[in-house]
Amino acid sequence: MKHYKSTDMTRRSGDMLEDALHAPVSITKYRKPKYVLMSAKHYEALVKGRDGREVFTLDTVPDDVRAEMLAGIEQELSHE
Repeated sequence: MKHYKSTDMTRRSGDMLEDALHAPVSITKYRKPKYVLMSAKHYEALVKGRDGREVFTLDTVPDDVRAEMLAGIEQELSHE
């Protein structure tokens, strides 16, 4: 991830926007990351979960996913 200072917003905004089209860009203030600039396409994919990942809690995990996870854990434990 590329990093820009917050003061670059006025001087290098074109560079920042161009870089954000390709990957998220970190904007720092006092050398600490404060903001992330990204393309609308990347943001939509992140929000809508189009990257193929799903998140579950122990209460919401489907039975087939739970079984697959437990089988993987058991397999790892049997190798120790």
